[in-house]
Amino acid sequence: MTTVVSNRDKVAFGEVADHYHSNKLLFGIKYFKNWILEQLASFIPVPSWRAKLHRMRGVNLGHNVYVGYNVVFDRIHPELITVGDYSEIGDRCILSAHTRGSLTTRQAYPRTMAPIKIGRGVCVNPGCIITQGVEIGDNSIIGIGSVVSRDISSNSLALGYPARVVKKLEGVGELKT
Repeated sequence: MTTVVSNRDKVAFGEVADHYHSNKLLFGIKYFKNWILEQLASFIPVPSWRAKLHRMRGVNLGHNVYVGYNVVFDRIHPELITVGDYSEIGDRCILSAHTRGSLTTRQAYPRTMAPIKIGRGVCVNPGCIITQGVEIGDNSIIGIGSVVSRDISSNSLALGYPARVVKKLEGVGELKT
């Protein structure tokens, strides 16, 4: 007989529901609701609507934040992600506020989570990955396809794998309307 839910899914789901001190059924409903909102946000044509749907999931987005197509904000812990006013998150970026090992490596590599904080006026170009615990300072630019696994100071251009600051930006931070 084929099982509908694997042992791996049961363990991971139970682990997260326990973390939130939540009834598994209620947590499942919340997770499913957030998954639906994420799917809608992935392809909806109006950027402000995409941002609104992600806010409904629990992502902390400031004012006038641009969210590109197919952006993945942590599916389990969206509330751990904060994006400052006037920032832009390009298409197909991934922001993951948690990590964990497989069922066989949990003892050596347990589930961990840490907030991601993206400052005001930051531009995260398409295809970037931002990992747990990272803070990107105000008015910074993250180059296309970069993997940000450490903090980036304000007014910086960072790129690569792992992302490194390659230039300090001069004369940034003023909002021109």
